[in-house]
Amino acid sequence: MRVINSSVKHFFRAASSLTVTFALIVSFFLFTLLAYNTNQAFSEWLIVPSFLLVVNLCLAIYFNKKFQANLPLLLFHLGLLFTLLLIALSRLTYLNGQLELNEGQVFDGNIKVTSAGLLHDYNLEKDLFASKGIELSLTPKVAITAVRSRISTNDGAEIVIGEHKPLVINHYRFYVTRNVGYSALFTWRPFKQAKTPQDNALGTVHFPPFLFNQFSQTAEWTIPGTNRMLWMMLSPNEDILQEAKPIKLSTPKNHHLVIRDGERRIELSQGQEFMVEEGVLTYVGLRTWMGYKVHYEPFKAYLLAVLLLTIIFLSWFFYRKFSASSWLD
Repeated sequence: MRVINSSVKHFFRAASSLTVTFALIVSFFLFTLLAYNTNQAFSEWLIVPSFLLVVNLCLAIYFNKKFQANLPLLLFHLGLLFTLLLIALSRLTYLNGQLELNEGQVFDGNIKVTSAGLLHDYNLEKDLFASKGIELSLTPKVAITAVRSRISTNDGAEIVIGEHKPLVINHYRFYVTRNVGYSALFTWRPFKQAKTPQDNALGTVHFPPFLFNQFSQTAEWTIPGTNRMLWMMLSPNEDILQEAKPIKLSTPKNHHLVIRDGERRIELSQGQEFMVEEGVLTYVGLRTWMGYKVHYEPFKAYLLAVLLLTIIFLSWFFYRKFSASSWLD
């Protein structure tokens, strides 16, 4: 039994060496490069090297008597340990996502998740807020300098969020993007009797982001419950961004839609109808839409605090080391 205990202790002591630490740091960076270059989930690739680094650091603190005898050095390594743990927790629980809301639309609780950690537990509910309007700031050359969104929350408050000023709900941070534009609303009345929830539906067609595609506002849309594909183009009769001042992005007062259904070409103004074999399509009107990005990483603030403390402990260690004797000797 003593031989076994001695062998285990020797193994753990060897695992705490600087050689193993260096090898694990190199593997950590290699896995990071592989994750970026292969478009794999970042947190999944780093689970093993992060765990091994934590084990290596715990063993080093336990077996290295110099750490235990030197308080600043011990605190520095404990800071490194907590830094690794917080990085691991952050990558396992983070989330990045996006969503689009029409003006006046209430958040339904759903977002498009672009990436997320293995342990993330999505917990946003519907009806938390609604989009109320889009505000733009422009330079004299009509370049966009700021984008803001007016938001009404479920408690009745109305706030303005921006690209660097988020709406925070349960650690989820909602930022505006420059993906803003127009969406056309339609009602669809099929000639046949309604059999599915998609019949007698209100349809929404999002045109491309207006700030980047001002002269290419086209989209394709399939009528609900049919295989009929329509090509649409928004044709405003005014220059929406002509004034170089803060404005509220609103729908153009004078506009029409150009619709192509096969060889047919139709121009629709608000309230007009368009008949096809399957039913009648009515153009209800134009709305603005705003794209939001969603970010969840609640451990970031703690990580920054621990990193600052770790730097302070390292500075304390070097201060004691170099102040023990005169530099002039």
